[in-house]
Amino acid sequence: MTFTLAVHSSKGGTGKTSIAVNLAAAYAQDGKNVCLLDVDIRGPSLCSIFKPETYFWVNDLLSGKRGINDTIHDVSDEFGTEGKFFVGYSNPDINEIREIARKDRNWQSTALRNLISGKKELASKNIDIIIFDTSPGVKYESINAVAASDLVLIVHNSSAACDNCTDQLIQGIYSPLNKQCAIVDNMYHQNVLETPDEKKFGIDVVARIPCMCNVATRNREILTLAEPEHVFSKSIYSAKEKIDRRYR
Repeated sequence: MTFTLAVHSSKGGTGKTSIAVNLAAAYAQDGKNVCLLDVDIRGPSLCSIFKPETYFWVNDLLSGKRGINDTIHDVSDEFGTEGKFFVGYSNPDINEIREIARKDRNWQSTALRNLISGKKELASKNIDIIIFDTSPGVKYESINAVAASDLVLIVHNSSAACDNCTDQLIQGIYSPLNKQCAIVDNMYHQNVLETPDEKKFGIDVVARIPCMCNVATRNREILTLAEPEHVFSKSIYSAKEKIDRRYR
């Protein structure tokens, strides 16, 4: 059965996209068939990591101009993963981003239906894991991705602003939608000798990833594939195992 995760955060700068990319790659390396979709259509990031050659985008799927098969690309051979690894990119062109920003609620409702339709088609093609890399905060496209997911993976950092905004998302979005949630504490600054809490905001913490400068400088690499023994990679694989054990 296909399992869908929305990787979301309350604010930008939490490392959300890095978590989404490396988690998708970890699943693919573990033999799962994976599709990673960039639904951060106002601030696309995946195209800068994978450098795609494409004519069609996730924007075209959401608008109903193209089906999911036209908008995803097989990168399995490029990265040598055990399972199939597909990626769908949002259009980074500034004019397209401006056009998306003008869309109304009716368009967003249609986009949700098209996203769910694409998800069903992926399930029919034996995709095991779908991961949405969302935009931060409460933009419509983020809420659509959350609504279409089985689990929301909240990427959180230790700032007071992130604490406050994450709590509001939980109370105002995730709980009303009755969504399963898990937290990745990224760029963790607290004393590593302290015994960490197993929960935050009443939600399971599936990984605590320490702040490491070399991760930021290697943001064009997929560390779970390039260096699986790296602390960051081990944290991602550990999170994957906990997600599989607790939520799938």
